[in-house]
Amino acid sequence: MKKVFSAIRKADMRLFLAINRLRSNWQNKSFSLLTNLGGLYFQTGLALFLTLLPATRNIGLKLGITQLIVAGSVQLIKHIVSRTRPYIALANIIPLKTERDYSFPSGHTAAAFSAALTINTSVPLAISIISFALAALIGYSRIYIGVHYPSDVIVGGLLGYGIAGVLLMVL
Repeated sequence: MKKVFSAIRKADMRLFLAINRLRSNWQNKSFSLLTNLGGLYFQTGLALFLTLLPATRNIGLKLGITQLIVAGSVQLIKHIVSRTRPYIALANIIPLKTERDYSFPSGHTAAAFSAALTINTSVPLAISIISFALAALIGYSRIYIGVHYPSDVIVGGLLGYGIAGVLLMVL
C-alpha cells in the first residue's frame, strides 16, 4: 500500500509541475480571472443573485445551502489533512496567487462542481455541459496558478459534486 501512495504522490507532483510550467501571458491572465469564479465572493454573489430573482429563487436557496455545507466540509478536511501548498513545498514554484490555508482539497473546485450540479437541475443540457466544463477549467486553473496539486482538485471536485448530489435529494 505504501508503494501505491508513493506512486500516486510522484504522479501528482509530476502532473502539477507539467501544468504549472505551461506559462504564457494570455494563460496567466485568463486563469487568474477564471479561478475567481470558484471563490467565496463569486459563489456567494451567484447564490444571492439567483435568490433575488423570482424565477430562480429556489435554485439560489439550494445553491446557498449547498455552498455553505461544501465550504464547511472543505475547511474541516483542510485542517485535518494540513497539506502544504505546492508553492511552499516545492522549489522554484512561483504562484500567480497565494492562499492562506492548506491545499487539500480544493475549495474552489468543490464550489464550482457543487454549483454546476445544483444549477443544472433546472437548465437545458447545453448549459449543463458548459457549466461542468467551466467547473473543470476552474479546477485546472488552481493547478496552473500554483496553489493546488491535481489530487487536491480531483478530490475537491468529487467532494463538491457528492455533497451537492446528496443535498439535492433532500432539499
